[in-house]
Amino acid sequence: MGGKYLIDVEVDCNQPEFDYRIKPGILKSKYLVDVEIAYNQPEFDYRRAEGVNQSSLKKILDSPAHYQAALKNKVIPTPAMEMGTALHCLSLDGRDKFDNSYIMKPDGLNLATKAGKEWKASVGRKKVLSTGGKDDPWGSVQGMAAELAKLAWFDPSQADYIKHNEVSVYWDDRGVSCKARLDRLMIEEGLVLDLKTTDSVEPETFMKKVVNLGYDFQAAYYTRAAMEAYDKPFRFIFVAVERKAPFTVDLFEVSPGMMHEGFYKVEKALDLYAKCSESGEWPIKEPVIRQLEYPSWYKSYGTMEEPLDEDIF
Repeated sequence: MGGKYLIDVEVDCNQPEFDYRIKPGILKSKYLVDVEIAYNQPEFDYRRAEGVNQSSLKKILDSPAHYQAALKNKVIPTPAMEMGTALHCLSLDGRDKFDNSYIMKPDGLNLATKAGKEWKASVGRKKVLSTGGKDDPWGSVQGMAAELAKLAWFDPSQADYIKHNEVSVYWDDRGVSCKARLDRLMIEEGLVLDLKTTDSVEPETFMKKVVNLGYDFQAAYYTRAAMEAYDKPFRFIFVAVERKAPFTVDLFEVSPGMMHEGFYKVEKALDLYAKCSESGEWPIKEPVIRQLEYPSWYKSYGTMEEPLDEDIF
């Protein structure tokens, strides 16, 4: 498939007018002190900077103890996560940064052998991506990046393209230092774009990921950061790309209803975080007795009124 994709992002006229800023305390927090924006900040510096990020903060909705545990538990990236990180580097930071950060492992080279260890030592700190096999990490990252580049939004030839990628935003809310790193900002258009790699862009399948992984919380948190930083409304779109050929790309805009729910979760999380920080207590959920019922798909063996077959004993 050749050519560029031109995306129409006009507001659906059949939907009611919606302005996320019309609800004080939901987005434009009365507790806000100031906002700082950092363009092209190295990821290492962002991660070292003070501030609560969305991936850890949303754990507090399970319990404050879950949040504390998330801070201590180091996430071991899966192969899919590593491919996603590599794609972010290539598509958002540019080919030069990618080539300085990643290298393709020669086909057939075993890194456990003497030759493999010598080659690995020779490439220094570069991350190694394999070729071939079921996942074909190197080929998949190149393929996904090529399809994304067909979107006008991700055309690397446009002016200031890299400047508006991986934008770090820092702000203070009710005494809580917050931070967010936005994949791509279209400031004039009022769009926050978040890149996701996925097994499938089929809407029902992707929606399950949105719910199970708390993408609604992320969308609200990042939208809030953008609106506070640039003092204008923003919409939020997930740009999803499949990890396997032909690397289908699809776009999922967070609806006003989902955004409101996300804002509510963010407010609740920040409020709980502030209270726990002040008290110094991070409690776990108290156990409760829950009634177990069979799910709708369970097939019953019968009722107590029916006689048992004595031959089964």
